[in-house]
Amino acid sequence: MMIGLDGVPLGIIQRWAEGGYLPTLRRLMDSGTVGHLYSTVPPTSGPSWSSFVTGMNPGKTGIYDFLYRRDGTYSFPPVNASQRGGTSMWRHLSDAGYQVGVLNLPMSYPVEQVNGFMISGWLTPYAAKDYSYPPALSEELEQAVGDYRIYPTETFTEGRKESFLKASYDLLEMRTRTALHLAQNKPWDVFMTVFFDTDRFLHQMWHYLEPQHPWRTDGEDKEKVVRDYFQKVDESIGRLVGCAGEDTLVIILSDHGMGQANNFIVLNNWLLEQGLLRLKRDPWTRVKDLMFRNGFTLRNIHQVADRLGLAQQAEYVAGYFVDHLLKLAFLSFLDVDWSESKAYSFGRHLGSIYVNLKGREPQGLVEPGAEYEAVRNEIESLAFEFRDPQTGRPLIGEVLRREEIYSGPYVGRAPDLILRPKDPSDIFFGLADFGHRNTVDTVYRYSGMHRDYGMLIMNGPAIRQGSEITGAVIHDIAPTVLHTMGLAVPSDMDGQALQNAFSEEYMERYPVQITRSSSGSSPEDFEATGTDYTEEGEKEIMERLEGLGYLG
Repeated sequence: MMIGLDGVPLGIIQRWAEGGYLPTLRRLMDSGTVGHLYSTVPPTSGPSWSSFVTGMNPGKTGIYDFLYRRDGTYSFPPVNASQRGGTSMWRHLSDAGYQVGVLNLPMSYPVEQVNGFMISGWLTPYAAKDYSYPPALSEELEQAVGDYRIYPTETFTEGRKESFLKASYDLLEMRTRTALHLAQNKPWDVFMTVFFDTDRFLHQMWHYLEPQHPWRTDGEDKEKVVRDYFQKVDESIGRLVGCAGEDTLVIILSDHGMGQANNFIVLNNWLLEQGLLRLKRDPWTRVKDLMFRNGFTLRNIHQVADRLGLAQQAEYVAGYFVDHLLKLAFLSFLDVDWSESKAYSFGRHLGSIYVNLKGREPQGLVEPGAEYEAVRNEIESLAFEFRDPQTGRPLIGEVLRREEIYSGPYVGRAPDLILRPKDPSDIFFGLADFGHRNTVDTVYRYSGMHRDYGMLIMNGPAIRQGSEITGAVIHDIAPTVLHTMGLAVPSDMDGQALQNAFSEEYMERYPVQITRSSSGSSPEDFEATGTDYTEEGEKEIMERLEGLGYLG
C-alpha cells in the first residue's frame, strides 16, 4: 500500500510525530525506515509524480511542468498523462497479472486500462466522464460515498479561513471514505492513493508555521491550525493502513517538500531589461506596455479579487478568461517582437528559459550550434550578475543546461536553461507571460513553495526497523515496488530498487533482477481510455492552476 502526501516535508512530520500528534506516522517511522526523498528538477507535481510512476527522469517522460510547449508555437497548453512517455508501474504490474488500484494520483488523466481500477487525480476536468477505469466505477462511487470531487473550489484568505478549513476537512473525509470503500471492497495486490490537498494546504498556510514570516502581523501561535489538519490526515492514514493487513508493505511518500516563499522573480521582465526579449514598436503595444508599467497586471487583478472577497471563486473570476483578455488587451507574448528576441521564459518554481531557436520556434532568431551556445553562455553570465534592485543581493545561485540534468528521447522538450535561486524562498513568477510589472516583488496568494526534498517512510516485515534511508530519489519508488512484487526491474528505468531499506536477509534471499528495457518510450505506447483535453477542459485546467497561484 502506497499513500502519497503531496508537498509534505519530512521535518514537520517528524516534529509533530515526536510531539505525539501523529501516532500512526510515529508508529510507522519507529518500526520502519524513514528519510528524505529527492524530487525532480523542477520539484513540481507534474514531473515528480510522472517520474514516480515510471521510474524515469523527465527526459524520458517528457513532463517538465503542468504545461508543455506546443511544437511550432509560443503557446503552453496544460499537459496530461497522454503526453507522458515511459511505461507506468501499473502497466508492468498489470501485465504480470497483479491487480492494482490507483486513486487520485496527479497526472493520471486520462486513466489507463489496468488490471484493477483507477480514479484520476486533480488535473481532471470537472465535466469529464472518463475519470475512472472501469468506466462504471464512477457511478458506483457516487452511490457509495456521494459526489466524488476531483478538486475543491475554496481558496484560503484570512477572511474566509473557516470556510476554507471546512472545505478542506470535508474533502479529506470524502477522499478517505472513497479510498476505504475501494480498499475494502475491491481485490488488489498493490494499492495507491494520494492526498493532494496537503500541498494546497501548505502552499496557502505556510506562514502559520513560521512566526517570522512577512505575512505574520501578530505573535499568535497559529501552528495548531495546520497541525490539527494533519492530525486528521494521520487518522485517515491509520484507517487505510488498518485495512491492509500486518504483512503489507506500506510506503508513505511525498513528491516534493515545502518551505517559506518570500519573493517573486519575473524573468521575462529581466530578459526585457537585458535586451534578450524585445517588444514590438507599434503604438498599441506601447500603450499596453505603459499600462503594464503603471500596474494594470494579472497580479493586481488577482489581488483586487481577493480584497473583494472573491478568492473562493478566484480561479473563475480572475482565471483563464481574464488571462485570455490580458493577452489581447494587455502586455503578453502577442506583443513580443520575436524577430529580435533571443530568449523567453515560461515555467514555475525554477527559472525556465527557452532560446528562440531557428527551426524550433515559429519565428526563431538564434542559429543552432555555435550561436545557440553563445546565447546560453551570455544568459548564464548575466544571470550571475542579476541582483535584487532593492537590496543588491544576488538572486541566482545556479544555472543548469538541460543536457546536464536530463537524459532520454524528450530532452528536446525541456527548457534550454534552468535557473535556480540563491535563496530558496525566492520563486520564479508562475506560468504567465508578463504577470507583474516589477522584476522582484513579494509573493501573494501563497506563503509556501516547493522544495527539493520530500519524505519517505517504509514499513513492513522485510523493512529495517528504526533505521534511516539515505539517497532516495522519487524515481526509485517504481523499481522498488516492482522488486518487492517479484518482478525484474527494466534497464531503462533511471531509478534503482532501494535495497538499503530492506533487511540483509531479505536482499540475500531476493536479489534485484534487471531485465531489458521496457516498451513505452513514447506517448504512442501509452494506452489511455480517454482523450486529450477538450477546449473547455483546457480552459478549466488553466483556471484551476490560476486559482492555486501557479500561473501568476
